[in-house]
Amino acid sequence: MINSSLDTAQKRSLFRDGFAVLPGAVAPARVDAARRLILEGLGRPRATTEERGGPRTVPGQSPEILGLFNDTGLREVVEEALGPVAPATGCQLATRHPATPSDRVNEAGYRDRDTPFRGWHGHLDGLWNGATRIHQDLEGPMTSEEAEAWHREPSTNGCRKTFPELGANIRSFAALVAVALSDQTAEGSGNLGVLKGAHHAIERFFQDQRDAGGPLGPDGPNWERIDRDAPNGCGLRHYPDEVRLAFSKGGQRTPDGKLWPKPTLLRLAPGDAAIVLHALPHSATRVCASEPRLMAFFRVTPLARPEPYRAVYPDALCDIWREWPGMAEVVAEERGAAGASRAERAP
Repeated sequence: MINSSLDTAQKRSLFRDGFAVLPGAVAPARVDAARRLILEGLGRPRATTEERGGPRTVPGQSPEILGLFNDTGLREVVEEALGPVAPATGCQLATRHPATPSDRVNEAGYRDRDTPFRGWHGHLDGLWNGATRIHQDLEGPMTSEEAEAWHREPSTNGCRKTFPELGANIRSFAALVAVALSDQTAEGSGNLGVLKGAHHAIERFFQDQRDAGGPLGPDGPNWERIDRDAPNGCGLRHYPDEVRLAFSKGGQRTPDGKLWPKPTLLRLAPGDAAIVLHALPHSATRVCASEPRLMAFFRVTPLARPEPYRAVYPDALCDIWREWPGMAEVVAEERGAAGASRAERAP
């Protein structure tokens, strides 16, 4: 059983890095039950029980999967930091299989094998990602019919491009809660990669967009959604270039000169959990090992969020700690310490 709250060190990590790891958050028996359900589903014939006249079970809505958040103490940990949250009613089960670098073109518009750091191309959640599959032809652009179909709304992930009534082009929750259901303690096991510390830069960027008149997100000030210089001619910028360039240390460049920041890879054992801020760019990486990567993701929004802004909350994009009452003391301390440090360095 995990503690009922994040300890001070974990809260400081959440503030400084944008994520906090909770070792052993889920008991082995629960991990095994969830793994079995997922692997059974992967091995099940395409003809479902529903097609044969029986009831259909959606794995991400099964008690075994929802219990990873609802019945393990994880929900209580999140509530201490965020305030009351609803029980999980759905879950993203993210399975990645072993793979060699391939010619598949990713959402950034680059081939997987050309993308550094095992294919890591970070993103913020809640962004339109095209209504059809990513354009795979690097020799020519989409036809007009293909482009028309791709630009429709909603996208394959259910997101719209714009929310003009709210002045934003991005959906947002507060916390991504990840539960590892496979061994990801070594690099190359499909590790979740994050752009450590970039949440501070993302917050400042949204503030600048707001001050420039908005909207917040892609196609707002200084954030062009489509990267027409990408090899496929229509890559997606899933976080701002301004933030990308601010994290050049340790990064690599593709032959076209594009910078790819080096992600921090989370090394999670089965049953470990991580709390990741919505404002932190993140992405899975390629599985180079022999076993599939299994991960359960829960997206959490506090019940205190105003109802008109349940899905799109501009104020929380510009103030990333607005919805975290349990973090208030640590945030004040950290910001105070940072301010004192800047004052000491001033001439």
